[in-house]
Order: sequence, then structure tokens, then C-alpha cells
Amino acid sequence: MAVVLLTAALFAGVPRTPEAHAVFAPADGYGFGTGAAMTWMSTVDADRELDAVAKTGASWLRVLIDWNLVEPMPGAFDWGYVDYWVNGAVSRGLRVLGVIAYTPDWARKPGTDYTGPPVDPAVFASFAKKVVERYGDRASSWEIWNEPNVPWFFGYTDNRAAAYTQLLKAAYPAIKAAQPNSTVVSAGLSPALEPEMAPPTFVNGMYASGAKGYFDAMAMHPYVFPTGLAVDPHNGWSDVERVHQIMTDNQDGAKKIWMTEIGAATTASHPAGVSQLEQTREITDVLWKASQSGFSGPAFIYSIRDNNTANPDSDQDNFGALLTTDWQPKLASLVLAR
Repeated sequence: MAVVLLTAALFAGVPRTPEAHAVFAPADGYGFGTGAAMTWMSTVDADRELDAVAKTGASWLRVLIDWNLVEPMPGAFDWGYVDYWVNGAVSRGLRVLGVIAYTPDWARKPGTDYTGPPVDPAVFASFAKKVVERYGDRASSWEIWNEPNVPWFFGYTDNRAAAYTQLLKAAYPAIKAAQPNSTVVSAGLSPALEPEMAPPTFVNGMYASGAKGYFDAMAMHPYVFPTGLAVDPHNGWSDVERVHQIMTDNQDGAKKIWMTEIGAATTASHPAGVSQLEQTREITDVLWKASQSGFSGPAFIYSIRDNNTANPDSDQDNFGALLTTDWQPKLASLVLAR
């Protein structure tokens, strides 16, 4: 799907990957995710962000379904913020990818953070099934967890690939029992140069632990900041290709890899920060690369709006692709406009 033709004037004098003169999204489209911010955002701000997405060519929204917040006590559910984002996305013609993740304190080891895995994967699977039963009339794609190859995002658990696979093996049949036609996506993996965290290492560990048959698509987070796709400083994209080869070697090559986070932070005061021009280039380059891969599912830009543009020392506060904190349009919003 063509997103937009970049004019020569827009990128005059800016080095680009040779083929990326026109920008294309994967055949399954592209979307946005906001991450944890959607759990505390006001409904007024949520609507403004959703309206901004609706003005682009996006066809997806990635919605965090945080078990830690939705079921703070066993059997006591608060679906409020999830309802708002799911309904808001559907009303604007966006498809929903639900990310089922994180653990309330009653279900995890004492002393661990909410990002740690549950003690009993079956309890997580029960929650996942409840999610699908509630939203199955509005969504059919479910990502299980977020970046478990990063120690903090999986409670500093030893043998994370094996432990994550147990979670996946519990959730997959529970979701399929509630929604047989669903697409279960394994957790998006963060770029990492450290061998013990690198996505190919993690995926090999998943297969060694019996993950085959318990996911319908893989997910990756091919960030290429701060120097772009041609340099690929953290193996953001090259590890996608390595993971696809591992899938092929395990007779899963026909399955797609969903790019559930791409993007870059716009701040000149942080080593990982880039200009708005470079952010736009990196987003559109990765969209193009995914469209050319032959194995990409949808791609999701992180995020919609800066958390705090006034804090230039933080890369995490400045990942907004469409808007600054005070609702000023960023360059990517013009490039991605319908």
C-alpha cells in the first residue's frame, strides 16, 4: 500500500537508502501504538490522539491490555481504559492489535515488578481468554507480552526464552478456544547487541523450548535510530532477517513477522535522539523495507504524541511521530497524512 511519495525537496541533501524514493507500507498496512501512556491518558486526550491517527493512512492501533491494571485483585475487573481505546479505534475504522501483558502483584513472585511473569502461566492464560471473550467481536489479533528478551520487561527472569515460551504455550490454546480464527502473535522483541538478549538468540531459545505450533506470527521491534537503516546500529533490521531465517529453518517460514514497534525519538539532547527529519526518514525507510521483505505483517509506529517534549534529555519522552506534547504537528504527520 503506497503511503506517500516523498518529494525531492523534502529530503534535499539528506542521504537515503538507494531504493527508498517512494515509501510503501506492508501489504497488511501500518498503524500506531501509544504504549503505557494510554493507561493514564484522559479521554479527551485519547480522542485527540485517535483523531490524529485517523488523519493518516493508518489502518491499525496497538492497544496495551495491562493485566496488572485490569485485574488488580482476583476476579475484580476494571476494563475502563481498554474499552475506551478499543471502541475509539473501531469507531474510526482502525483494526486492533491487543497486547496482553504484565502481572498484578497477587499473581507474581513477591518483590518483583509488574513486568515480571506470573507464577502460574495458566492464570495468565485464563485472563487472556477473558480478554478475547470481551473484545472478540472487535478484534482478532493478540500479541502475548512485550519485549521479554529485555531483562526488566520479564522480571529479570533466568532462562527468559524458556519461561516466556511456557507463557505462550499456556495462552495460545486458551485464546484459540475462545476465538479459533484469531491471530496469536508472539511478543515483539527489542533490538539488542548483547548475545544473551539478541532476538535471534531468544527465538532459538523459544524453538528449543517447544514454541513451534504456539504462535501464528512472530513480532519484532526493528528500531534503527539514531543513524538509520543503512547503518542499522543495533541490528534492528538485520536481526529481523536472521529471525526469519530461524523460522524458515524450523519450517515456520510461511508465518509473518509483525513489526509491532518502529520509530525514533526527536531530541538533540540525548545520544539516541534525532531530528524530526531523521525520525521521518527512519520510519518511512523501515516501512519500505518491511513492504519489500515478503514476510512482514503490519507495522506499528511508536508513538502518536510525545510524552513530554519539554524534557529534551529524555529519549523516552519524545517518541511521538505525529504530535508534540502541546499538539503541534511533527514532520512525520505531514508525510503520513492521507
